[in-house]
Amino acid sequence: MTERTSAYWDEYYSFGRPEIEEPSSFARACHARIEPGQLLFELGCGNGRDALFFADQGVNVVACDQSTVAIAKLSGRPDLDRFRHRPRFLPADFAALPEVHRGELDFIYSRFSMHAATASAASAALAWSAAGLRPGGALLIEARSVRGSLYGRGVAVAGERDAFFYDGHYRRFLRSEELTAELTTLGLTIDELVEAAGLAVFKDDDPVVIRVIATRPR
Repeated sequence: MTERTSAYWDEYYSFGRPEIEEPSSFARACHARIEPGQLLFELGCGNGRDALFFADQGVNVVACDQSTVAIAKLSGRPDLDRFRHRPRFLPADFAALPEVHRGELDFIYSRFSMHAATASAASAALAWSAAGLRPGGALLIEARSVRGSLYGRGVAVAGERDAFFYDGHYRRFLRSEELTAELTTLGLTIDELVEAAGLAVFKDDDPVVIRVIATRPR
């Protein structure tokens, strides 16, 4: 991650976002795979909309975000004890997570966080994920594709491929073939791959997104 990116998200989460408190369509789509009591780690939880949704379904949730503002707000919520498994929120850059839960995680979930990270940070998170999953566990990813309409807008980031600053926001758009190749190299099996619009519509933004489900072989 970068200091500029962290500052952007701290400012972003300093203000309430009531219009995006409902769980994402990706979280709803993934829910059918996840059983109550299973352990899910979220990479880049933001305002916690999906982490809290999973916790509400009885999932044991641990979630991290680089924004200390977002994590402080989530950790200070007065309603966390109502969950069967009290969700835990960690202030952490997912490019440098400690080797905890190694081989123990049932699911690792990343929605719209991989494209907010540099290629090296994303690769570090993917390697951590491959090591953290138990046999049969799954990595669940949704991220913006290079085929989306925002690709190329703004100022290209020097020294980085497919990355742009637009409206004060860093985005690095992903290529599905490269993502799946990296996951395969890490020893994961690609169970599902979808690249399409119509999956993550928000107001007037209908991005082409990549959805990948990759499992660690038993």
